[in-house]
Amino acid sequence: MTQRNDSSETKSDTDASDGFEGYKFRMVLLGEAGVGKTSLVRRYTENAFDEEYKQTIGTTFATKDINVTGSDGTVRMVRLNVWDMGGQSTYRELRRQFMKGASAAIVVYDVTRPETFMAMNNWFESFREVCPASPVLISANKVDLLDKRMVPHEPGMMLRDWFQAEYFETSAKTGDAVDNVFTRIAEIVLEKALSESKGPLM
Repeated sequence: MTQRNDSSETKSDTDASDGFEGYKFRMVLLGEAGVGKTSLVRRYTENAFDEEYKQTIGTTFATKDINVTGSDGTVRMVRLNVWDMGGQSTYRELRRQFMKGASAAIVVYDVTRPETFMAMNNWFESFREVCPASPVLISANKVDLLDKRMVPHEPGMMLRDWFQAEYFETSAKTGDAVDNVFTRIAEIVLEKALSESKGPLM
């Protein structure tokens, strides 16, 4: 199941009246404008890709229901509500509001634009200020652009160690590792919820 909405959507992503009986988690994608956040979400939820760049105005979100196998071997239904946050500085306060209560974040940079890598710490810290206990994953995106890549693998590894966050090299265009990122973050937040004995019971 997938759906996309703009920020005018008012229905709560934790509303239990929709008949879904699994675990629901809200996660956010963060990063500079143009790094491919919207493309990653679209590839994951719709298996589609737009060549033309369209700026995200404010926030958009999509949902996807998946089966996640926990460390105990039990398969549970999980609904990921994925919020795509506009990277422009004008949306800073709006992002803070939407980050509140998020279960996790994927912080994205564009391997062809070093300045987006240099901004990663700001995005990480801004999320940590609002959600200090929520896990973070790193997406080094646009790895399909081999001849244009300017941020090699090694700085990404340094970032992984600095943030204590798992690192993925992704391409929204080809789909490389996109499912891996979202599946892994679903596994992490599910395990965290189970260990805290929170979330709806199956």
